[in-house]
Amino acid sequence: MSKLHVYIDGTWLFKVVEGNVFDRFLVEPRFFNIDFNKLNSLMLKHISAQHPECTELGNLYFVTSLFNLPADFDSWVGKKITHLYGGQSIEVKQHNIDATKRNIADRTDFANAAIAAGYDPSCIFHIDFQEWMLLNLLHPELRYQEKQVDTTVVALLVRDAIEHPEDCFALVAGDADILPAIQVAYPNYTQNVFPVLTSPNERDGRNRQTSFKYSQYNFQINTLVLQSHVGEIMAGNVYQCTECHKYFTTLKPIDPQKIASGAILPRCKNCR
Repeated sequence: MSKLHVYIDGTWLFKVVEGNVFDRFLVEPRFFNIDFNKLNSLMLKHISAQHPECTELGNLYFVTSLFNLPADFDSWVGKKITHLYGGQSIEVKQHNIDATKRNIADRTDFANAAIAAGYDPSCIFHIDFQEWMLLNLLHPELRYQEKQVDTTVVALLVRDAIEHPEDCFALVAGDADILPAIQVAYPNYTQNVFPVLTSPNERDGRNRQTSFKYSQYNFQINTLVLQSHVGEIMAGNVYQCTECHKYFTTLKPIDPQKIASGAILPRCKNCR
């Protein structure tokens, strides 16, 4: 019997969930949340189809950064922030302050949901928020990069793979740039590591500024694509509309016996 260890780039996963990667499958995209317990079950189901001996979860890591806002953050309105090297600058508006607060709150809730599902909280970095970070988050030509997330994911996976060579490993990360480091440190990675991606596009590196693609690497375990399993990872009482075939949730569960008998056909509010 072997275990499945999971390594989630939480920063990347939050961005794709907040983006539109699942929208076309959902009746109301703004209400979509990942249930990390359901995600764990899906990954176990996926690996056991090819490795029947892999029947339980091992180490669970959700790696991301959360910002600690300064006490005077609200007073930043009207402040002009200039990049030290590029010269780009912005004047902070109230909506910038509000949007940053909402983003940090949403990221915190996302991380807490992973922790509640058993993910190790020690890999969540708490960083004091600074002016240049706001500039990089808001300026279209700049981008805030969390390199400590990528390097931590690689370090954890390689360490566990060396210590538990008979186990399997799920890499939930869309950035294929981390694969060369894994390949160098753990040459046998193709045998028991598999990628978990949100869409097929990520496998081929489309829509990404990267030199590497998941399709370049000969993983012996099939890639798990979450777009094919939206209803299985969505939080709440989840149903697929019999008319439009999109997923929706209800406050109260629908009687499964009535669904099975055909007495009730799940329909979203748009198709009723």
